Amino acid sequence: MNIFNKILLKLVLFPSGLYTRMGVNVNHLKAILTTKLMMDDRRPNSFQQMQQKRRKKTISTATLSTMLMALIAGGLFAFISALLDNTLTKFTIYFSFYITFLASILIADFTSVLIDVRDSYIILPKPVTDRTFVLSRLLHIFIHVCKIVLPMALPGAVIFVINYGAWAIAAFAPMVLTATLFTIFLINACYILILKITTPQKFQNIISYIQIAFAIFFYACYQLVPRMMGRFSGLDISRGKAIILLPPFWFAGGWQQIYSPANSIQLWCCLLLSFAVPLFSLWLVIKYFAPAFNQKLAMIGGGTTEGTALNKVVKKEKSTSSYSQRLAGLITRHGAERSGFIFTWKMMLRSRDFKMKVYPAIGYMIVILVLMFFNMRGLTLNDISLQDDKGRIAILIVIYFSNLLLVSALGQITLSDKFKAAWVFFTAPVDVPGKILSGAIKAAISQFFFPVAAVTLIALISLAGISVIPNALFGICNELLITGVSAYFIADKLPFSSPQSIRSSSKGMLRVFSVMIIGSLLAVLQYILYKITPVIIILTILSAVASWMVFDSIKKYTWKKVQRRYEE
Repeated sequence: MNIFNKILLKLVLFPSGLYTRMGVNVNHLKAILTTKLMMDDRRPNSFQQMQQKRRKKTISTATLSTMLMALIAGGLFAFISALLDNTLTKFTIYFSFYITFLASILIADFTSVLIDVRDSYIILPKPVTDRTFVLSRLLHIFIHVCKIVLPMALPGAVIFVINYGAWAIAAFAPMVLTATLFTIFLINACYILILKITTPQKFQNIISYIQIAFAIFFYACYQLVPRMMGRFSGLDISRGKAIILLPPFWFAGGWQQIYSPANSIQLWCCLLLSFAVPLFSLWLVIKYFAPAFNQKLAMIGGGTTEGTALNKVVKKEKSTSSYSQRLAGLITRHGAERSGFIFTWKMMLRSRDFKMKVYPAIGYMIVILVLMFFNMRGLTLNDISLQDDKGRIAILIVIYFSNLLLVSALGQITLSDKFKAAWVFFTAPVDVPGKILSGAIKAAISQFFFPVAAVTLIALISLAGISVIPNALFGICNELLITGVSAYFIADKLPFSSPQSIRSSSKGMLRVFSVMIIGSLLAVLQYILYKITPVIIILTILSAVASWMVFDSIKKYTWKKVQRRYEE
C-alpha cells in the first residue's frame, strides 16, 4: 500500500473511539479498508487498462497514477483560467472544468467499485456487523474522492494564492468542498436516472457510453480551448442575465464574496446557492437516492429482472439479425464469407471493449474536422457552394477524412479479450479463411464507412448541389481502395481471434500513416483534376474496379498464410 493510502487510512481511523461508541469494530474496519485500498492499487484506471492489455503488465500503482492525472488536470484548469482577466469569469471557467473532470473520473474509475456487489457475498457472511460494513463503504468512498480532489485542487490553490494572497485559500477551500458535494449529487442523480429508465443489466453499457462521451469532450477541450482563449481574455461572464442558473458561477461568486465582500445581490445569491444547494443535495442523496440505489444494486446481484432483460435482448437481436442478414445477402456470397460478416457484425455491436476503443473515433473525427475548418480562416458556406479553391479544399478534407472511423475499427476487429473462443474458426470445414476475412472487413465497412459516406454525400449535395456528386463518388471509391489495400497487407488475422496484449503499435501506426499518405496523394490528384468531370468519372470507375479486385483478392488468403501470422 502506497504512502498516500497509508496517510488517508490513518486519518479516517483517527476517531476510532467515536467509531467504537457507534458500535463499530475498529479492527474489522481497518482490515476491510486496508484490503480495499490494496485492491484499488491493483485496479487499473481507464487510462491504464489499455496499457495493461498491451503489455500484460500487472498494475500496482493505480492510485498514484490517478492522483498524478488529477494533479496534471488541476494544473491545466488553473493555468487556463489564470489567463483570463475577469475574476468571476476566471473562477467560473475553473469550477466548470473542476466539476466536469471530477464527475468524469469518478464515473470512469469508480463505477466498478460503486456497483460492486461482491461485498455482500464476501464480507456480510463473516462476523462483521452492519454498522462496520456500512461505515467501511462510506469511508472507502471518502478516501477515493480525497485522492482525486486533493491533488486536483492543489495547483489551483497555489496559483490563486500567488495571485490573490493567502486569504484566497480560505475562500477557495469551502468552495472546492461544496463543489465536490454537488458533483457527487450529480453522479448519484445520473445513476438513479439511468437505473430508472433501463435495466440494471444494461447499467454498465450505458456507463460505457458516458465514458466515451467524456473522452470525446476532453479531447475536444484539449484541442479547442487553447485556440479560443485569446477570444475570451476580456470576457465578463457576470453580465449574462441567466448566468445565475449556471452552478459553476455559484462557486465563483461564492469565492468572490468570501474573499472580498461586496454589496451585490448577485454575489450574495451565489454565496447562498453555493452552500445551500450542495448541502440540500447531500441530504437528498442520503435520504432518497442512496436507498434507491442500494435497492437497484440488490437487483443486479439477485437478477430479479433477468427474465425481462433477456426477453428484450432476444427481441433486439432478432431485429438486428434480420437487418444484418439482408445486408449480408446483398454484399457477400453464401457460405463462409456471409458467416464471417454476420459474426463480425454482431461482435462489433456486443463487445464493450471494442466499442470503448472505436466509438471515441467518431468524436475525434468531428473535432479534427472542426479544427481544420477553424484554421481555414475566411472559409464560408458560399465558398463550398461555388466550389472555388477554398471550397474544393474543404470538400476534399471532409471526403478523405470520412474513413478515419473505419481505420480505427479495422485495427480492432482482430482483437478480443475472449480470443480463445476463436477455436471455432480452425475447426470449421472452411477451405479458404480469406472468405471469413472478407466478410469481416465488409461488416466493418458496412457499419463504420457506408453511414458516414452517406451522410457526407448528402451534406455535400445540400451545400454544393448535384455538381459535387462525381468528385464525392470518386473520393469515396478512393477511400474504399485505400482501406482495401491496407487491409490486404495488415488485416490478415481472423476476426476477434487475437489477444489485446499482442497488439502491435507499429502496425497500427503503419496503417494510419499509409492511409494518410496515400489519401493525401489522391486528394492532391483529385484537386488538380477537380473541374475535369469526364476524367473524374473515368477515374471513379477505375477506382471502383480496383477496390473490387483488392477485396476479391482478400478471399484468397490461405490457411498457411494466416497460420504463419499467428505463429509470429
